[in-house]
Amino acid sequence: MLRQALFQVHWILGITAGVVLSVVGFTGAMLTFEDELLRGLNREVMEVAPQAQEALSLGDLFTRLQQANPGQRILALGLSSDPRAAVRVSFERRDKAGAGERGRRADIRFADPYSGALLGAAHRGEKFFQVTRQVHRYLAAGEVGKQIVGAATLALLFFCVSGLYLRWPARARDWRAWLKPNLGASGRQFLWQLHAVIATWALLFYLLAGFTGLYWSYDWYRDALVSWSGAPRPAQPANRESGEVVKDQPLSAAMLERDWQLFQRESGGGFRTATVTLPSRAGQPLEIRYLAADAPHERAFSSLRMDAQTGAVLRHDRYAERGSGARLVGSIFPLHSGSYFGLPGQVLMMAASLTMPFFAITGWLMYLKRRARKRRALSPGSISPADPERA
Repeated sequence: MLRQALFQVHWILGITAGVVLSVVGFTGAMLTFEDELLRGLNREVMEVAPQAQEALSLGDLFTRLQQANPGQRILALGLSSDPRAAVRVSFERRDKAGAGERGRRADIRFADPYSGALLGAAHRGEKFFQVTRQVHRYLAAGEVGKQIVGAATLALLFFCVSGLYLRWPARARDWRAWLKPNLGASGRQFLWQLHAVIATWALLFYLLAGFTGLYWSYDWYRDALVSWSGAPRPAQPANRESGEVVKDQPLSAAMLERDWQLFQRESGGGFRTATVTLPSRAGQPLEIRYLAADAPHERAFSSLRMDAQTGAVLRHDRYAERGSGARLVGSIFPLHSGSYFGLPGQVLMMAASLTMPFFAITGWLMYLKRRARKRRALSPGSISPADPERA
C-alpha cells in the first residue's frame, strides 16, 4: 500500500511540478557560467591590457573619475587583483519616478585601472541573463511564481526520496542494478529504465539543489537555517535614513586612500576582489566587502567597516574566523550552483540541471502509455487478463 501510494503521488507531481522543475532546471543550467559569458561578450569594457606600470592608487582613481564625471556621485568601486580586470564603477542614478532613497539606483560602468578612463557599460547579454534569472527564481511571475517554484522544489526532494524507494532493486549490492540501464528493454519499460537510472546518477545533485534552493523560496526555511547556524543576519545599509544630506561626495580622495591602505593592512594576505561602498550621507561608514586571496569559493566574502572620517575600524568580519554554521550559510549559493566543488562541480551540476526536462518528458510519456494501455484493457472486445487465449 505504501508503494502504491508513493507511486500515485510521484506520477501526479511528476506531470505537474515536473514541468515547473524542467523550466527551473534548464534556466539554472543557463546561469551556470553567467559571469564568464558576460565577460566574454563584453570583453572590450570589462577587460584591459595589462600595463608595465602599476594601477592607479584608489585615491587617484577616485579623483580622476570625479573630474571626468562632475555632478555624478560615486556609490561604489569594485576592484580586482587581476591586472586584466577593469574597475567596476557604480554611479548614482535616480529614477524618473522621484527622488529619495527609494528612487536611488546604480548606473554600472567600467573604468581602466591604469588611466581612470571610463570604458562603458556591459550591456551585451545583460538583459538575457536578467530575464533568465527571473524565470529561474520565480517564473517571472512575482510572488505567485516564487511560491510555485518553492512548492516544486519541495516536490523535487519528494521525487528523490520516493523515487529511490520505488526503484530499489532486488540486487541492491550490485552497482550495475543501480547505475546501468537495461538497453534491451522496449516501450514503457525502456523509458522507466532510463528514467530511474539517470535519476540515480543525478540524485545527490538534486538533493543538494533542492535543500539549498529552499533558502530563497521560503523565509521560514532561511530564518531557521540562519538561527541554527548562528550566522549573523544580513546587514542592512547603515544609517541609510540618518545623517545630513550633502550635495557633494562626503569623502575626499585623501581619506579614501588612507582607508584603503588600512584595509590592505587589515586584510593581510591580499584579496581577489574588493567592493568599496562609499558613504552617501554624512556620518555613514565606509564598507569594503572582499574576497581574500585564499578564499575557498567565490562567495566566501569578508567585510570591513570603517569610520569614513577618522579611519577607525568599526567591525571586521573575516570569513575564515566564522563558525562552521555561518560558513555553511555563506556557502549556500556555491553549493547550489556546484561551484563549491570547483569547475568539475559546476559542470556536473549544470549537466544534472539540463536533465530535468528529460524526467518531465519521460514521465509524461510513461503516463500516456499507461493511460492508453488502460483504455485498451477497458474497451469492448478487449482480451481479459484471465482469458486463456490472451497471448
